[in-house]
Amino acid sequence: MKRRKIFTVCLACCACLFAAGLFLQSCSDAEKASPAAQKAAEADIAVAANADKDRALHGAPEKEHAEPADEHEGHNHGPVDAVQEEKKQAENEDGHDHAGHKESTDKHVAAKDEHPEHADEHEGHNHAAEASDLDRPIDEMWAAKCEHDILHYTCDECRYELGVVKLSPGVFGTESEPGVVAATKVGRQQMPQSVPLTGEVKTHENRTVNISSAVSGIVSKTAVASGQQVASGNLLLLVDSPDIAEAKGEYRRLLASLELARKAVQREERLFSKMVSSQVDVETAKAQLSQAVIERANARTKLLNIGLSDEDISTLERAPLETITGLLAVRAPHPGIVLERAVSNGERVEPGKNLLLLSDLSQICVWADLKEDDLIRLNGSRHNAAVEVESMASPGKVYKGKIDVISGIMNEQTRTAQARITLDNPEGLLKPGMFVTLRLMLPGGGDALAVPKVAVLADAGRTFVFVHKEGDYWIRRPVSLGATFNDFVEIKDGLSAGQKIIADGSFLLKSDVLRSKMGAGCAD
Repeated sequence: MKRRKIFTVCLACCACLFAAGLFLQSCSDAEKASPAAQKAAEADIAVAANADKDRALHGAPEKEHAEPADEHEGHNHGPVDAVQEEKKQAENEDGHDHAGHKESTDKHVAAKDEHPEHADEHEGHNHAAEASDLDRPIDEMWAAKCEHDILHYTCDECRYELGVVKLSPGVFGTESEPGVVAATKVGRQQMPQSVPLTGEVKTHENRTVNISSAVSGIVSKTAVASGQQVASGNLLLLVDSPDIAEAKGEYRRLLASLELARKAVQREERLFSKMVSSQVDVETAKAQLSQAVIERANARTKLLNIGLSDEDISTLERAPLETITGLLAVRAPHPGIVLERAVSNGERVEPGKNLLLLSDLSQICVWADLKEDDLIRLNGSRHNAAVEVESMASPGKVYKGKIDVISGIMNEQTRTAQARITLDNPEGLLKPGMFVTLRLMLPGGGDALAVPKVAVLADAGRTFVFVHKEGDYWIRRPVSLGATFNDFVEIKDGLSAGQKIIADGSFLLKSDVLRSKMGAGCAD
């Protein structure tokens, strides 16, 4: 019995020691807990103290509330369970699932380690909308650094993001050999005063011809149609005429007479050398030869006048007599377009009747109406007055010319005088009969800051030019445009006189600067 009591006391001591160790460990863990957990534990202690105070004042709670709700009732979890409960409560109060957060962080790190190229490609980029280089001050861009930690405009991979290009002196060429690009200085130009006019396109008188037959006959063949383009010498039609047959026969007769006269002269000279023929006979033979030559020349001229060519006559001279016909080949005197055809196969034609209208439309005339005050302002400089012509048939295309003729009389009804402007029309877009609009450039419009049209470029609705900054560096800057005149455009804002800009070849610089719009990146 005594031994059993001693054994019981020893077990109780061991249990106390074990409980004390656990308590000390829990206290240490509690000290290491987060500040939020400590605050939660202190709050729980305060709540427990208040509960004890209430029980002391109001008595024990009802039995049903005093019964333990924990399904583990009867188990003494000790201080460790209390501390764990306090940690969970503190974590819930903080609103964070630390376990889930840690798991998400681990996944993100793992993903980054698995795909380092995707993780790094976005480093150094500001994905927020950046201002266009056209809207940023030059000094700001010149001081900025790129992701390679060098001045942005000096970086071969990144400077195009600032609208900057680097040009070596060799690309500008020399006076004897043009280069890839050309530079010019911004200056003030004399602006003409633009006077709007209307006009009508007509054929050029010196390049238009009415084709007719010089003899009467029947059209046996028409080789062209209205609107067809022909070259010089092309066959237009064939006319079968008895007059042609008679003229060809007469030419062959005179050709034979000429040959006979030559032989007669040779025979008389040979007989005279043998003292058989007299000098008079020789002179008579020579006179007949001269007459034959004249008659043959007249017959040849007649053939040329009725429409035969030198080649046709040469062919006629060698052709057998039985092959001679009355066919006349009517050919194009110069290249052009058949504007009208007023004849058909089998139709009888007479001399002077217009059969075809042929015109070379590579050069045309525009006739415009000038008012009296416009005539006064032209006063002596009409041949230097530039004119710009536009047509609805070719939108955006401007034809340039000068006034070369002004009518000598005024139209009594309209009180205007007609002026002729000759224009090159190599593509044939301007057709006779078209109405066009004109801008007559008269002196007296003042001067304005202007640059060549080829220097101005556009992108996304913005116009800009490339301006020299320093050394080999050129940067694009926005400009506001005004009126256009000759080959220049007025600059209302964005440039000042004396600045150096790129004129010819500026489009090549634009292509290099806008690489970013085609997917190029600074870290490619």
